[in-house]
Amino acid sequence: MNDVVNNQKEKYKDWVTENLGEKTGVWYAPYLEKLGQLLEKFGLAIGYKGNFFEYQSYSEFKDIYQQMTEQNDEDIEKFVMGRGTPHYPEKFGTTRIQFRQNYAEDEYNRGVRSKPDNLGGIPDWGVLIRSYLIFLYYAENPTLIYPKKEKKIANQEDEIDKGVNYWLISPGENSRLWEQFHNDNVIAIGWDYLGDIKNYSLKEAVERRISEQRADGVRPVHDTKAVWDFYSDIKIGDIIYVKEGIKKILARGVVTGDYYFDYEASEYKHRRTVKWLQVGKWELHQTFAQKTLTCLNNYPNFIQEIDKVMNEDFIDPKIAEVNEFQTWLSNQITDTGASLNDKTVKQKVNALKEIERHFEAAIFGESDIEQLKLLKDIVLSDDSYKKYKGVSGSSIDYYIRFIESKPTVQENENFTMDDFLSAVFIDKKELVRLISLLENKKNLILKGAPGVGKTFIAKRLAYVMMEEKDETRIHMVQFHQSYSYEDFIEGFRPKAEGDGFELKQGPFVKFARKAARDPERDYFFVIDEINRGNMSKIFGELMMLIEADKRGEQINLLYSNEKFSVPSNLYIIGMMNTADRSLALLDYALRRRFSFFEIKPAFQNETFKLYVNELNNPDVLKRIIDEIKTLNNQIVEELGTGFQIGHSYFVGDAYKVDATNRVEEVIEYEIIPQLFEYWFDDEQKVNHWAERLRGCYDGEK
Repeated sequence: MNDVVNNQKEKYKDWVTENLGEKTGVWYAPYLEKLGQLLEKFGLAIGYKGNFFEYQSYSEFKDIYQQMTEQNDEDIEKFVMGRGTPHYPEKFGTTRIQFRQNYAEDEYNRGVRSKPDNLGGIPDWGVLIRSYLIFLYYAENPTLIYPKKEKKIANQEDEIDKGVNYWLISPGENSRLWEQFHNDNVIAIGWDYLGDIKNYSLKEAVERRISEQRADGVRPVHDTKAVWDFYSDIKIGDIIYVKEGIKKILARGVVTGDYYFDYEASEYKHRRTVKWLQVGKWELHQTFAQKTLTCLNNYPNFIQEIDKVMNEDFIDPKIAEVNEFQTWLSNQITDTGASLNDKTVKQKVNALKEIERHFEAAIFGESDIEQLKLLKDIVLSDDSYKKYKGVSGSSIDYYIRFIESKPTVQENENFTMDDFLSAVFIDKKELVRLISLLENKKNLILKGAPGVGKTFIAKRLAYVMMEEKDETRIHMVQFHQSYSYEDFIEGFRPKAEGDGFELKQGPFVKFARKAARDPERDYFFVIDEINRGNMSKIFGELMMLIEADKRGEQINLLYSNEKFSVPSNLYIIGMMNTADRSLALLDYALRRRFSFFEIKPAFQNETFKLYVNELNNPDVLKRIIDEIKTLNNQIVEELGTGFQIGHSYFVGDAYKVDATNRVEEVIEYEIIPQLFEYWFDDEQKVNHWAERLRGCYDGEK
């Protein structure tokens, strides 16, 4: 190689590494150096220079690029200016696939690669020539700055090819259609009643049709996204991984055809053709959500793990954890609104590694928060430890936050609308309305008298919207008169050992950050007795951020001054006891940020009646309920609807064992004392109702 060409290669390596990703220049350069020879050897293209670094000018190479890709000037301008990555035409998409396959087979035949279908580490042909075209443009325009000059640290071992999208797809429930997908060389999704998606001009039209079909009040955001992504966003040349459950991969393929609706298929009629590159069964270290279709482009470490596992490369769990933390750290926002720079990220990671070495203690992979806090105190109190002393404490704090905000994915029991209606004594129409209110407003308060099941309903409302019983995505707190901003958001709190104070994140900030790391799934923050606290004081500057149209906007927190936002996939459900006279009304500023839904006694609900009839001795309870309904009429007339006696007083396992004994306990020790509170100035009235209620079971003793 002459000096001019070699010098061009070195300049390319430096520029690409600086602007397109760490190690990218070193990775791409050897392929560009022999790309012309390889294309001719594989029968993919002829007539080009063997070493692409011999092309020295932007205009010359742009002509070459367009000959190969058939991309127009407008598309080229977009990616050169950093405004997106246009996908290639179908013909070039096919040859790009062939390039990687041929290269892998060639290395296998030469004994370099263990398997002919192991494509790990081979860059995409289109990505290679695109990177060189971008380099030439900025080399000839040195006053311009490539706009993606950031986030170089996000990918650790190798860069993923950014010219394609990476998708994770489920082949039907419990992977039941995988054999068909494999044999027919297709991927497919359901929602067949939609018909050909080409007939829909807008995504919103698809959502309306799915809503009509479901008729359950749940806004089908995730379903609509899956359908529309499958139709419009998957492109020829994209990589497809087929999953089973939450940890297994069944295959890796490449999309070879456009979307089509298969009228002849019996089910899963929305289809695309695929060429399967690897088929088997591989178990991953990480887990993924139980969704039909997921784009993995925002999770480069996950893509790398899949490819490594499929190519039987050893994955060190600790290295995987370090890489994941480093990626997370590079996305953290400082009080200036900027991300942590590469130097700071590396410094913090190295500080943690040095602490592990010096103190012979585990950090990466450690999930015990208290153990990490104890280690932090040991490090900071050790005067003999000097290296990275200035960043040791903050580095451990960042790692603690990383662990606390790490989503948990596990296989859970499904939870449907029918499951909800069989357990909760409200009608389907009311449930549909509840779901709609929460989805549109993001914040909902369930108000009602004692014993109407507000807390029980809140949790199951979260279940039905998640469509599974996932406790890891529900967090519950209870407000009280002394609850504060420092308890809820963040504040300085005494250390456990009593030596000074430390800044601690509150449960809302921790949970919101966890939800933000898992945007594909919904999270629910449940607040019991929400009107017992001083809401304006507790929420502070977050009062604005919880509004539906303010989700995602950032502000600086009061104590840490860190940027914080409330993600759109976090829903807030509050419960409000309307019978407690000691509570102040919510202020108007907070009230307009919530929808309010009154939960009423469900004595007339058919499911509740069925529950009563199935008890071993329902007659006593029926008489009591009839009397309670009459009592409630007087309560409503004199005190208001919020003071009624709720149905939850008469629900529980104890009724299934001995309904008569349990109903006596509830009347004597719960309801009658409550009536004395209601009519504290009219003891005669309370005694009258007490005798009426006792009369319902006295004769049964």
